[in-house]
Order: sequence, then structure tokens, then C-alpha cells
Amino acid sequence: MHSLMGNPVHATPDLSNSYWYIGHLMSILISSKDTNGAFALIHGFEIQGLEPPPHTHTREDESFYLLDGEINYYVGDQTIHATKGDWVFLPRGVQHTFQVVTPQAEVLMHLTPGGFENYFIDMSEPALELVIPPRPQGPPDVQRIIETASRYGIQFPKR
Repeated sequence: MHSLMGNPVHATPDLSNSYWYIGHLMSILISSKDTNGAFALIHGFEIQGLEPPPHTHTREDESFYLLDGEINYYVGDQTIHATKGDWVFLPRGVQHTFQVVTPQAEVLMHLTPGGFENYFIDMSEPALELVIPPRPQGPPDVQRIIETASRYGIQFPKR
């Protein structure tokens, strides 16, 4: 990956930038290191049944462009049904979650400013192939998710 500062960039998912994140395939196309912190861009597959719990980003805005599939986003008191070709903006400071309607959805995730892409690296293993990994066995390690995400300014509602 080359720096964006004054240089054009060509990025594609490959094994050098791809991770298996709790049953998802995530490829960090542009990291915050490449943009002097301005943004990060991730190509990924959201998987039905492996969605995050409600949470709030305190540091970044999050946007999703759906390349394929359908997702219901729950943002504050709004529900947004997104399909292929839709873009959804989730502002920082507003609790959200989502439900994948189709078995999977292919998305581009834009994080502004960048930095939160490192959460996915911390919670993942390098992809061995550019395929969606096997579904995790058993429940996710919720405590590890909360502890790691909290280091990146993510807040979860009190249980």
C-alpha cells in the first residue's frame, strides 16, 4: 500500500490486507496510516446471524455502501432498509446496530476519521484465503469484543 499523500492508489482485496473477523472476510483497502488519519476504507462481507450488538461510536462516523445484499440498519429511533447500491451514513454519537436480511451482504465501509479499522485487525486472524471463513463455533467472546472495542471508543448500553 502506498501513501495517499500526493500519490494515486490502486487497492484490491488480497491476502496482505485481508482478515477473518468472527466469521467475516474483511479487507482493509485504505488504512488511516495511508490517509494521515483522515479515513479508512474496508471491503467486507456482513454475515446473517453474526451482526454486532447495539453500540455507539464516539470517535468516527461510519458509512456503508452495499455492493450486494440487504441490511436493516437501526440507528437511534430510525430503521433504514438498504439494498444493493444504497449508501447509509451512521453518525458518531448515535447508537446503532444492523441485521443482515440476506444470507450475506457485501459492503464498503468508510470510517471517518480512520483508526477503527485497527479494531478489526486486533479481533481477527490474517485470512488464509479470500473466502468467508467458517462460522465460529459457539457464542462469541463478548467480553473480549467489549474490552477491545472500548479501547477504540465504542460504547455499549449497560446490561
